[in-house]
Amino acid sequence: MLENLMPYLAIVIVILTGWGIVKNLQVNVLLLFSGLALNLLAVLGGVDSILPRGAHSTGWVGFDLFAQLSALSRSQVASTGFIILIAGGFAAYMDQIGASDKLVATCMKPLQKFKSPYLVLGAVFILGHFLGLVVTSAAGLAMLLAVSVYPLLLGIGVSALSAAAVIGSVLVFSYAPSSAIAVLTANTAGVDPMVYLIQHQLPVAIPAVLVTVVLHVIVQQYYDKKDAAAGRLPQVSNFDVAKKNEKAEKLPGYYALLPLVPLVLLFIFNKLVYKTIVLDVATAMFIGWVFAILVDLATRRNLTVVFKDGSAMFKGMGHMLTSVVGLIFVAALFAAGLQNTGLVALLIDAAKNAGLGMAGTGIVVSIVIGIVTVLTGSGVASFTGLVPIAPAVAAGLGGDAIDLAMMMQLASEFLRPVSPVAGVIIIVAGFANANPLAVVRRTLIPCFGGLIVSLFVTIFFML
Repeated sequence: MLENLMPYLAIVIVILTGWGIVKNLQVNVLLLFSGLALNLLAVLGGVDSILPRGAHSTGWVGFDLFAQLSALSRSQVASTGFIILIAGGFAAYMDQIGASDKLVATCMKPLQKFKSPYLVLGAVFILGHFLGLVVTSAAGLAMLLAVSVYPLLLGIGVSALSAAAVIGSVLVFSYAPSSAIAVLTANTAGVDPMVYLIQHQLPVAIPAVLVTVVLHVIVQQYYDKKDAAAGRLPQVSNFDVAKKNEKAEKLPGYYALLPLVPLVLLFIFNKLVYKTIVLDVATAMFIGWVFAILVDLATRRNLTVVFKDGSAMFKGMGHMLTSVVGLIFVAALFAAGLQNTGLVALLIDAAKNAGLGMAGTGIVVSIVIGIVTVLTGSGVASFTGLVPIAPAVAAGLGGDAIDLAMMMQLASEFLRPVSPVAGVIIIVAGFANANPLAVVRRTLIPCFGGLIVSLFVTIFFML
């Protein structure tokens, strides 16, 4: 009896988990107990073993619940988790020495030559999106742009709300190999991150980003005229950008190239280009880190200070462990519970019976992830909790896991700027001295437009 009810009881647990996320319960611990509850339900329903392949039973099913978490965590930290740690550490080091600030400052100089303020706004979006290859945190990238390009946009006549909307949504799609979410997508589907980037992400991203930027230019110009006539444009707050700008100005120009070193190495030494020498993501970032330390040492010639700054790599890794990698551990447990209770099989059967196929199922799952993202302000929790089921669902529908996983990634990232409780929107709203809902009003059409195009292109390549 319980065996037949398991998938439906699992749905109840999933709904309660979503409720907990909406109530701002700590996501890691919430997913931990949700995952334990799902797997306990599977045990009570008669599932012989909940342990992943290669893991050994402790001899008592109660302890096996935690042996399962241990085995899944070891697997994650040895693969995806390790890459995420290194990427986070490298980004932290680039920020510590000011290389990220220098890159942003250097890229922003050409924008001053544009005469039309809204063309500059569009160029800022594209350039900021490109910088997402290096600065993979939406909130972090927004802060960098806010202290560098935001005053420029205001100076040429763009409203504070328009600038906030564009800056808050530049990272609608993050790329492998530097993005934790993109790397997780690739690894879940069993695809090399660089192959995922070149063969899967770029063909979808190019049209989607172009549509998003065109919609931004149209929407922001329309709302600026409308809000100005109605007297709704907020007054700009005063904020201190001197520290960041001063740090960037003091650095030599070549510091702007340091964050790009791993990307250049990976674009050259991969299976698609230079096949005899192939670097993985972690190796390229270690090379970039050591190279940057040597460049910094040759420039500043202060061994004590340079080595101290070099340790920012490890601090950044520690931050990623607590913020992202730990979430992946419990998300894997949660996903395993969804499979063990038969909920994944139920979804596959429902999709088959409804005749939705891969495309329809991908859209349905994307809608679910999108709703949770808008409600919580975080695409990470919804994405990491559900993406591990992509291979099983895709296999059941006779499709490719990479397509389904990417559709899930698209929903989690394109809809983050549409959430008024997203950290990045709260940040830019603060700079604009505006209500986050006023910013979301301006990100809604561009982000939804980009998402629709990206999903359409993904389905087109899928067929």
